[in-house]
Amino acid sequence: MPRVKGSPKKCVKTSNSHSSNNTWVFLMKGDGLDGSDGGSPDVVKLRHPATNQPAMFVFSPGDLTVQEVLTFDENKRSWFIDDNVKSDGKMHLSTPIDPIFLVLPYLRKSQHVMPLDQCLRDEDYPETQRLLRCQNLKLSLVADRRGDESLQAYKYNEEKTLAWLQKKVERVTEILRQKSVHVAQGAVSATYVKSSSKYEAGTDSEYLRYAHGIVSEYLTEELAKKLLHYLNLPDEVESKMKRKLLNPKEGPEEKRSKKEPLEIDNSSRTRALDLTKPEKPQKPLSLTKKELARQKAATGSKSISSFFKKK
Repeated sequence: MPRVKGSPKKCVKTSNSHSSNNTWVFLMKGDGLDGSDGGSPDVVKLRHPATNQPAMFVFSPGDLTVQEVLTFDENKRSWFIDDNVKSDGKMHLSTPIDPIFLVLPYLRKSQHVMPLDQCLRDEDYPETQRLLRCQNLKLSLVADRRGDESLQAYKYNEEKTLAWLQKKVERVTEILRQKSVHVAQGAVSATYVKSSSKYEAGTDSEYLRYAHGIVSEYLTEELAKKLLHYLNLPDEVESKMKRKLLNPKEGPEEKRSKKEPLEIDNSSRTRALDLTKPEKPQKPLSLTKKELARQKAATGSKSISSFFKKK
């Protein structure tokens, strides 16, 4: 989801106060992560919903909320923590994420009605079960509940999922407009660049496409394409083909100046010397300063062959 600026709190977590080897520097957003409730946030590994690869997430005390951990790493950076120097200067930033994104791949993988605790069983990532306790896990938005409410048995509903994702995209679009983010094609940078008088405001489709790209960071490629068609947005390949059909003359020949027309020399194809035309005198090559100096130094000197002539 879009990274909304807030008031993150600096949190240094370490298992040994006298050593910086097991220390991480976090910028965490949210009041429930400061440990005021008697617990401390816990960093775990879960499957990333888009890549299916391991990624870092942080759960608040009691597993009420979950946040994604983003790592910023630059060369030649260190941290000074108390009286110690930590050579690993990475900075970790946590940002809230809707737990439905993390549960969605498991729901789509299950073809039948299944209790959620069984659906989220992952031998490689057992911490996935913590998502069951998240307070804002409203699976009725993307799935159909069957049976008793205490059973918590769900079946994936693609129509509901696409409608839910559409609302997410529309929400991101509103934020992009409020922030005056430049999203038109030909942008200097695809990341958050504020519009100015130099740039024109993007169209509705451009804002939707840009917001779709942000939401798709948490979707599989297949689901992202389905969402693109659900939003009535053409693929980038299709839009490029349409532009070529509408402007068939557009190309490198059109960019050539009218003062310099394209000339085709048929004689160059045969690679034969045309003796019917007088040969154009070649322009003398310009000499460099060193070559001119050598010629000046050699003025008045005899060639080496003159010493071997008969006298």
